[in-house]
Amino acid sequence: MPTPRKLTLLTTIIGPLVLIALGLLAGAGIVSVTAAVVLGAIAAVLAAQALAVATVRRVDGKAQRIDNRVKRYEAELAQVKKTAERLDRRLDEIVSLLREHDSRRDEDIKAILTSLGEDRLTSVPRRREMEEMVSELLPRLAAVEARAGQPASEGKA
Repeated sequence: MPTPRKLTLLTTIIGPLVLIALGLLAGAGIVSVTAAVVLGAIAAVLAAQALAVATVRRVDGKAQRIDNRVKRYEAELAQVKKTAERLDRRLDEIVSLLREHDSRRDEDIKAILTSLGEDRLTSVPRRREMEEMVSELLPRLAAVEARAGQPASEGKA
């Protein structure tokens, strides 16, 4: 089917030729003036119809291209939506795993701190015991050293 531009060009060229031919036929008496006017009107109506059909076809083609483009965009949007939903689910999983890890870490830290506190609590009495033992052993050790030092100096003299 010719494009609207070609139809307009064809109508522009043929229209005046038809009118001239009808005028010559009416002038020569081959066709009556009334018939020439009616034939000219029919030709004009046919040209207008051809132009209208071509214009409607062109507009319909544009509408169809726009519709196809909209469908393609909708498909891409649906794909983006699916991807976003997948990412949202994955992020929910990651958040739950991070919360779980955080709670485990908090439990571990509490256990470590509790253990450290228990170690401090048990180390204080042990330290006291050790201080008592050292305070008891220091006089004995001094006495032993004093005894050990006397015979050694007497033997050398």
